[in-house]
Amino acid sequence: MVNSKSVTKYVGPGSLLLIGVLFGLSGVIAKHLSNWLNPYQVVEYRFLTAFIFAPVILVVTRQKLSFRGVDAKILTFFAITFPVSVIFFTLAIFHTTVSLAVFSFYIATLVTSFIVGRVYFNEAITMNKKIALFFILLAVIAFTNPFENFSIQSGFLLGIISGVFQTIASAFQKVAGRSTNRISLLLIQTLAGITISAFAVGLTGGTFFQAIPISAAWITVFFGVIFLAISYLFLVGFKSTNLNVGSILVSSELFFGPFFAFLLLSEKMTGLQVLGGIFTIVAVLFSNRKESLSNFVGTSKKPV
Repeated sequence: MVNSKSVTKYVGPGSLLLIGVLFGLSGVIAKHLSNWLNPYQVVEYRFLTAFIFAPVILVVTRQKLSFRGVDAKILTFFAITFPVSVIFFTLAIFHTTVSLAVFSFYIATLVTSFIVGRVYFNEAITMNKKIALFFILLAVIAFTNPFENFSIQSGFLLGIISGVFQTIASAFQKVAGRSTNRISLLLIQTLAGITISAFAVGLTGGTFFQAIPISAAWITVFFGVIFLAISYLFLVGFKSTNLNVGSILVSSELFFGPFFAFLLLSEKMTGLQVLGGIFTIVAVLFSNRKESLSNFVGTSKKPV
């Protein structure tokens, strides 16, 4: 008979690893939708679809809209930080190469998650985590090859800002996810995402409603559902997983992105990408090597 406790302890890490898979798939979908939509419209439609489905889930599961137990300041930061991170990453792609944007994003996310995890959640930095961080940084370099024609550009700095906001978002997801109804949290976060991305669309002179083929419309709906799942999994994953370990698991997107591009878009994987995949697997294994429970979960100290 399977011990329920032994299964439960893998729910958090498993959720965050699944986010890496879904992020990798999302990149392929976003690239396909770019045939009809600009990046800001892709973000807008993704948040909009998720916002439509969130109340449906509330009704089906017979849950009530509730934010009980969540401080108003924490709720506000939870709602806006993730959409802001998405917008800054989109801007980074606009102002530099995709590889350099991804490199700067994950370097910032991985480093700041270790700092925030230690300072605000009192998470231990064990030898296994140090080894995992080393290998995932090697994977970032292998996948993005950032030093080819490298230069400090505005896009690189925007990627850094996006990564910092992602860490802040993860911190508030960790706190808010312990406190109240998760679907209610997703509803307020997607509403904030719609507002912020709509502002970005208007600021860049884009249109809010773009005519697209029916097939692309269905893909957009699927894209939104994936995004809703990602947002929910963040809340589940970070509830019981260290911020630094969680960031390493989410960065598995570095492997799954090229992998899905290979499967669905027939894009060839380079030798460096295969090597990066090996580094990613090693990092995931080391980040989840058995440690004491106090080192794994961390404390409940809240970010300020």
